[in-house]
Amino acid sequence: MRIAVVPGDGIGAEVVPTVLPALDLLNDRFGLGISHETFGWGAERWLAEGVGLPPGALDLLTAEYGAVLLGALGDPRIPDMAHGRDILLGLRRGLDLYVNHRPFTPRATGRSIDLFRENTQGLYSGVGGTITQERRTAVAIDECVYTRDTVEKFLRHSLRTLSDQGRERVTLIHKSNAVPNTGRLWQEVFRAELAHFPGLRGSEEYVDSFCYHLVRDPSPYEGIVAPNLFGDIVSDIGAALMGGLGLTASASICPETGFGLFEPVHGSAPDIAGLGTANPYATAVTLTLMLDHLGHPAASSALRRSLAEAVRSDAATPDMGGHGTTGSFMAEVMRQLEKDLANGIDAVPGGGSHG
Repeated sequence: MRIAVVPGDGIGAEVVPTVLPALDLLNDRFGLGISHETFGWGAERWLAEGVGLPPGALDLLTAEYGAVLLGALGDPRIPDMAHGRDILLGLRRGLDLYVNHRPFTPRATGRSIDLFRENTQGLYSGVGGTITQERRTAVAIDECVYTRDTVEKFLRHSLRTLSDQGRERVTLIHKSNAVPNTGRLWQEVFRAELAHFPGLRGSEEYVDSFCYHLVRDPSPYEGIVAPNLFGDIVSDIGAALMGGLGLTASASICPETGFGLFEPVHGSAPDIAGLGTANPYATAVTLTLMLDHLGHPAASSALRRSLAEAVRSDAATPDMGGHGTTGSFMAEVMRQLEKDLANGIDAVPGGGSHG
């Protein structure tokens, strides 16, 4: 298995290199057979060459790689985020990564919530345009477009995953009272697909009401399924309930091909880039999602345990209550990981793993 690594911009270029030694150690000790190669796609190449996602990149990835580990995209020198759209949306649409999984664990409950966001259509479809008059935009249109096929396959995969994980409750968020056509399509498909999973109890909430209830008390929620825009917004609320954007990971998957794009949610954070204080936790958790997806749960669990220990140490970055730096936190993660592996936790001599 080959992994394409795209550190990207800002703090992405700082945190991604610090988590790769953990992947290398796990690869060695568990015999994962994973190799990785770094690609310099991001703002610098865009500014120098006008290239975001290079020609042939999608064919290269599908032919030679099984996943992408992406740091972050965004640079103040490119205020319209043109390169980010070209790279990120190009990967999502070009590889049909229509399932976006963004788990989060609110501090108030300590119980994880699985958010599944449709990732390729809706208001992010790119359908629309502008009409200008006297060099000013007079009319601006962005269309919310959903095909029944995409909604069906997204909900079917999300509900199956929640059911397989033993979840009992799932909530559809929508806005069918104000956006009736796509909203009612989602409701209709949700009810039809839910009937195939008798162990799941479904509910439906308007997105504004849902956000209000989630902030006040997240405890009733276990699984959430959402259209693209609503899922994007709710994921940041989930990050706030965890303690910040530096803690949240995501996975974008095409279930049919198995290809995955794994990225932290925090963005490039140019205001703290270069200070050495960026939190690599979300990128490391993103790595655990990738390991789980690739079928290496023991390696993923080992890294999660090491992260949990490091978070409680003084080496943690300031946003987690410590006094450490990007480097000191991952150094502590590596120390904990090496200690656990030396003690034989989840490691099998000669490679491999046991669950």
